[in-house]
Amino acid sequence: MRKCLSFVGTGELKPARYIYNEFQCDTSVIQEALAKFYNPDLTILFVTDKAKSNNLSTVITSLSEHPYTTIDIPDGRTESELWMIFDKIIHAVSPDDEILLDITHAYRFLPFLAFLTALYIREVTGATLAGILYGAFEAGEDIYDQTGQTRRITPVSDLTSFIILTDWIMAVRSFISFADARGIQAMVSESRIPGFISSPHQGTESGSALIHLADSLHQFTAGIQLSRPIEARESGIEVLKHLVTIRNQIHSDFSALNPVLDKITEISPFKQDMSTSPSWSTLEAQLAIISYQVEKGLYLQAAELAREWMVTAVICYHGLFSSWLNENIRTDVEGALHALTIKKKGKQYKSSPIVRRLEKNPEWKKIADIWHKIARIRNDLAHCGMREGREDAKTLEKKVIAIPEELTIFYQILRRT
Repeated sequence: MRKCLSFVGTGELKPARYIYNEFQCDTSVIQEALAKFYNPDLTILFVTDKAKSNNLSTVITSLSEHPYTTIDIPDGRTESELWMIFDKIIHAVSPDDEILLDITHAYRFLPFLAFLTALYIREVTGATLAGILYGAFEAGEDIYDQTGQTRRITPVSDLTSFIILTDWIMAVRSFISFADARGIQAMVSESRIPGFISSPHQGTESGSALIHLADSLHQFTAGIQLSRPIEARESGIEVLKHLVTIRNQIHSDFSALNPVLDKITEISPFKQDMSTSPSWSTLEAQLAIISYQVEKGLYLQAAELAREWMVTAVICYHGLFSSWLNENIRTDVEGALHALTIKKKGKQYKSSPIVRRLEKNPEWKKIADIWHKIARIRNDLAHCGMREGREDAKTLEKKVIAIPEELTIFYQILRRT
């Protein structure tokens, strides 16, 4: 059902010519104009005691040909009364409703409350917010109609596009707080850009750059969430490239997104060397990714990548940079690190050239300790605690948070020798 939620004002209802697109309506009652412009199935009039005595009868008369109902609301003088108004608006809406919100006569704080309530309705009840409407009586000019009566030209503005800002707030929060850029990508792909009237899909240079940036951001966060550091770095390179391009147009076309770009450049992985060739700087960049995962609460991903990172670190320690993805070499390094933990316990272990090189390191026991610690954390997470001797969630979280510090020590030991 299409419902128009409207507030009855307390001030004088003056003759106006309401205009929306090619439609116009001569009336002193905004609700009558909206009923003709939008043809709602029901107009719901929220009315205070003062509005009831001043204007309600006039509004009802003007809606004689349109379905309506009234709901009494308090003046909103206290916080308790504000919540009562909120509750009454919420209960006027059903999940399948299409809502038009008229804030023309929403006095003082009511436009703010109504706007927040509309957001709540959309997100929680599942209703569709079809329009946020305002009759700008003060913005028009006086004219004389065919009868000689003075009327004010009053454009009806649809403020719904400003709700895009709230959607962007949520999308950016998901990106900043949880390393999830799907919301940003969706907003851009649906051409929902704050302050940008035409579609970015119309072939403009800035629009194309923004689309590529959003796609790259999504691929970057997908790499972070799925612990794919190679793909994350490749996408990161694309992000930085598109950032350079779009910076030239952002001030004119997408000025509201400036702070978003600033947030992107503050992300720790983007502060590292983004080259993809295997090197010690590659390790540093991957360590930044692990720290970023921990920061965003991606604990399982961080533990999984930390274990693989240690294997890569030992491969680099042996100068085998070009073979860091070779399955046999990675298996040999895993075996060597496991052998060190066995040796530290005073038990027999299987030696190898990699083991012998690690044994010469004066801090080999620390290497074994960190490997054993990270491997236990990773295994506990991977098996979902379905083992005897599992850590409780609180203890495990503390250990995961300490992973970047442990890996930094591991890295420093290998680089010193």
